[in-house]
Amino acid sequence: MLDTLRKGANTLAAKILFGLLVIAFAIWGIGNRDIFSAGENYVAKVGDVKIAPQTLTNEYQRMIAQLRPQFGGKLDPEQAKQMGLPQLVLNQLESQALLDQAAQDLGIVVSDDLIYTTIKGDPAFQGPDHKFDELTFRQQLQQAGITEQAFVAKRRAEIARDILTGTVRLSGRAPKLMAEALYRLRDEKRVVDKVEVPDTAFADIKDPDNATLAAYHKDHAATFTAPEYRAVTYLAVTPADLAKDIQVSDDDLKQAYEDNKSRFAVPELRTLEQMVLTNEDAAKRAEERLSKGDDFAAVAKDVAGADKDAIELGAVTKAELPKELQDPAFAVPEGGVTQPVQDALGWHILKTVAIKPGSTKTFDEVKDELRQSIAEDRATDKIGKEADQLEDTLASGASLEDTAQKLGLKTMTVAAVDSKGRDEKGDPITSLPRGPFVTTAFTTPEGKTSTLIEGEDNGYFVMRVDKITPSAIRPLDGIRDVVIAVWRDEQARKAAKARADEIASQIKAGKSLTDTAGAFHYDVETMAPIRRGEAGALPQTLVADLFKEPEGGVATAETKTGAIVAQVKKIEAADPAADKAGVTALQRQLDATQGTDLLDEYGLALQKHYPITVHTKTFDALF
Repeated sequence: MLDTLRKGANTLAAKILFGLLVIAFAIWGIGNRDIFSAGENYVAKVGDVKIAPQTLTNEYQRMIAQLRPQFGGKLDPEQAKQMGLPQLVLNQLESQALLDQAAQDLGIVVSDDLIYTTIKGDPAFQGPDHKFDELTFRQQLQQAGITEQAFVAKRRAEIARDILTGTVRLSGRAPKLMAEALYRLRDEKRVVDKVEVPDTAFADIKDPDNATLAAYHKDHAATFTAPEYRAVTYLAVTPADLAKDIQVSDDDLKQAYEDNKSRFAVPELRTLEQMVLTNEDAAKRAEERLSKGDDFAAVAKDVAGADKDAIELGAVTKAELPKELQDPAFAVPEGGVTQPVQDALGWHILKTVAIKPGSTKTFDEVKDELRQSIAEDRATDKIGKEADQLEDTLASGASLEDTAQKLGLKTMTVAAVDSKGRDEKGDPITSLPRGPFVTTAFTTPEGKTSTLIEGEDNGYFVMRVDKITPSAIRPLDGIRDVVIAVWRDEQARKAAKARADEIASQIKAGKSLTDTAGAFHYDVETMAPIRRGEAGALPQTLVADLFKEPEGGVATAETKTGAIVAQVKKIEAADPAADKAGVTALQRQLDATQGTDLLDEYGLALQKHYPITVHTKTFDALF
């Protein structure tokens, strides 16, 4: 078939059509579908196109094969199902069917010439000489389990879809005037003078009277409201708990040491310097000077243009170096220099400054670590039996206390824990079992005992919620000092803001910021130019206000530590003509955004034109 496709591959029409291809294929989320429960001989129907069960399962298995390497080769169908992969593959097939029908109705025809051109140019089918290799092509098809005819048909459909989606995307191109206008708006900069008014300048604020304090406490109830707390009694069993009672013999420790000796090997460390040359001639010049005894750093600066900091690699192991450099760098003695070594980045010459020999930790150094590791491994094997006994005892109707006594465990209590795992002082409770402990506490009714829950580190826990203390505002009498402190802080910030507004008013009346701030002994700081939306050291609201002001305009804002008054010292307009690359990049972003938006809208229109029905029983039967 490829021989047939070869004819006419270099025609002008084929080249023009090939230029319209868009590689990316958009997968729309398919919505508004009619769902039927009756079993059918197809999973879904898109317009007049039926998606057969075999088509779905084939694509599903292919998708799993593609994703498996990303999961360390351990992605199985059950995991894929939990990730929603079956539905994702079905959505993809539905999207393809929509585009296939639209392309057919629009009369998009993909010639044999274009098919041949794309296959010939596919890197997956190229040999060592980077040219199309027939044998490689056949092997790839065989590994994929697809015939040549089926592959060509599939590629033909893909190209037709790409032409269609590419045309839609191209129709969303943004005009240059839009990009330039957005560039002027986005890249305009303001040079700002700012004065900070600290709230510490108003520390002499008097305490509020009782009526004011009570009103503040009431008006700010959310600030002084305690969260819901749960009092809990629980039992927990973990491998670490069981490991404490497991004895490990010296013979077992010694055997484990021998079996895992490589784990305790400390690799050789070399402190290296490196110069990178752009071409072989420069590398030879550097090598010649080094062979005469010239200083490595001096040669690197003269030949490679690298200063002292740039040549230092620090202490590294052999494995931390690129593969091409590993053997040469670790073959020379201390003080030695390698010959030039070439890789993708250029020509490298390395110097070994110092060598720290590798070593292996002794048995005595690691025996305690081994004992703990072996004990925990054995405890992990034993924990399942312990969990079964715990579950069986609870199932018999025994309370947590009786279960603990029977199995030699210890009940633990938590007087109060909130939904974030904190105590009544707001401090994290670090002694809680790892895993969904807090979530379980807040989903178990008061007086009830949870099921046995598997936590982290292969441990288990079960709990009883003894008491629920509802969220409630803390009484003023109990937190009076706290409320006063919060009130004083707020008043100080308000006073700072009032002074900032006073300074701003004087500036608007014609006074300078320097003179006005100086009267209050505040310093004026000129900030680096800021762009619209880039707050930096200023509050975002203040930046937004400053970009509404002309030169000389002033704005204020309250901060966590007081207030700021800022004046626009200078406006630096953005010139699109001076940054053609920036405008072009912005126009491409606009093109991509508008193209994607148009493609999404086109997808929704296709769904209305070619109704989608899904037969859930057929789908469910497959998975």
